[in-house]
Amino acid sequence: MAFKFVNNYAPEPEIPVSELYGPDPYDLNFIFPIPSALSTNKLRLVPFIPRVHAATYFDGIRGHEFMFHHMPLVLEQPSGFLRFVEECRRDKGALLFAVIDTTRPDADHPEWQGSLAGLFGLLETSKTTLSTEIGPAIVLPAFQRTHVGSHAVGLLLRYTLELPPSGLGFRRVRWGASPTNTASNNLAKRMGFKHEGVARWKHVLPAVEENPRPGKEARAGDAGNGLLGGDGNEWGLCWEDWEEGGRELVERAFARVS
Repeated sequence: MAFKFVNNYAPEPEIPVSELYGPDPYDLNFIFPIPSALSTNKLRLVPFIPRVHAATYFDGIRGHEFMFHHMPLVLEQPSGFLRFVEECRRDKGALLFAVIDTTRPDADHPEWQGSLAGLFGLLETSKTTLSTEIGPAIVLPAFQRTHVGSHAVGLLLRYTLELPPSGLGFRRVRWGASPTNTASNNLAKRMGFKHEGVARWKHVLPAVEENPRPGKEARAGDAGNGLLGGDGNEWGLCWEDWEEGGRELVERAFARVS
């Protein structure tokens, strides 16, 4: 006996150029409560709004596009970056933050009470698994090797792992990094994440002629159409890690002079 079935899947239409900056007012469309800001005495995380922050982001990475060669995303080009940001906004499990370094004023944007220092986010946030992944984690070149990375990660850990009402009360936070991205792996380790293994062939890497990604060749004829692949280091920080020293490690990072 033959069983009848259908498959009515249709691919999502490409986001029109006119919608790449999102709606106004900007709808964050996130499944959990969002504070107006997460802050330390040196840093604030506020929702990233492209029409507010994107131009300064591109000013900050100009001439440093090579810093993205570890990434499976194209975030050094305006079209790819804006498309990624809008795709995140439409995904109820994703939330992006502008990183504001409050120790450095920006004369062009005094209303920010600091300078744009990077872009951090939460991806694949789930009510079912009570988990999320920190990413992307981008510190602009002028702010690298400062307090910015550790404060941004610490704020997101505190937001996600503290019990309500102080935080979301999650059970697990993930961090992923290319095995060749030393800075990203070191930051994860420094902030208390535990290395849980290597996910082989985790990424299909984009072809960017001006900034090629190092990767591995796959089988001829596979569905990747010749695109290279990449492995990913998997890091995790769970609720018991947070309660058994993780919180204190973050607080020490906040207090460190850098």
